Amino acid sequence: MAQQTVGSTADKDMPPSTQPPPSVAGPTFAQRLADTNTHALTLEISPPKGSDAAAFLARIKPLAGLVDAINVPDCQRAILKMSSLAASKLIQDELNIEAVWQLTTRDRNLLALQGDVLGAWAMGIRTILPLTGDPVQIGDHAHVAKAVSHLDSLRLIDMIREMNQDLDATGKTLPKGGTRFTYGAALNPHRMSRQAQITRIQAKIAKQVQFFQTQPVYDLTPVKHTLELITHLADKEGVAVPKLLIGIIPPKSAEFARFMNKNIVGIEIPDRFIEKLEKSADPKQEAITYCADLMATFAPYVDGFHIMPVGMEKSAPVLMETCHRQQVFKR
Repeated sequence: MAQQTVGSTADKDMPPSTQPPPSVAGPTFAQRLADTNTHALTLEISPPKGSDAAAFLARIKPLAGLVDAINVPDCQRAILKMSSLAASKLIQDELNIEAVWQLTTRDRNLLALQGDVLGAWAMGIRTILPLTGDPVQIGDHAHVAKAVSHLDSLRLIDMIREMNQDLDATGKTLPKGGTRFTYGAALNPHRMSRQAQITRIQAKIAKQVQFFQTQPVYDLTPVKHTLELITHLADKEGVAVPKLLIGIIPPKSAEFARFMNKNIVGIEIPDRFIEKLEKSADPKQEAITYCADLMATFAPYVDGFHIMPVGMEKSAPVLMETCHRQQVFKR
């Protein structure tokens, strides 16, 4: 695909959904989101804890053609990893697979955030997932690192919208051109009864996020409830309904599932699933089969899926191949 000239008049006139990442062939992630006849698929793989990206890229390479984008966390759980921006750039350049760049406000002030966003656009990144980020206190640098948190995720979305209009945070025009990012937001389907959560979701919808990426879900009821809520709120705000990408984690064992339930906020793996894993002679394959069936159940109600193969990265291609073979997704 021909590379766009960054900052050109043609670029500035193009809406986010038509912006192709340089070197990435086939339908873009944004195009998948816009196509109501297909499901958008992202898969999350965390960057390495070091500068050698060879193994990281090797894990991702077999996923070419099976997913629309690799979702790259930004020091997830406040644990030191390679820059999510650098890792996203490597994925696109080395593997020709699009990246969804996670950007947190935890570690940067407003000036640094703007600089990174401009740099990301110049390097060919086209989709951002703005997040507040996990607190420093739970990570591996708790006693030596200090959270910045100049903005929260809502204000970060505002900043990205401003830069998509060629403006900086002071309201001044960017003389060398701004950005045209596709941007999403996070959502937890298990907290829909909390008014504070609903208020934040409504605020994100009012800011016209193009997709919601959710915490892992293992039951149809919260999926339906989430779809109803965001549809209602979008209608209330008079804007388009954001695309809904449901999160799925295939746990590698019953022990790991229990650990996640106990230690990771927002995860509720049902006992029936854990019992299947416990009784299975091959828990990883059981997790793949269960999650493929689960996604087939969710598929009529959602616009796509966000797969998080925590501890199952090597099995991720098998999961995606199983889903494609069983025609779980619309493609």
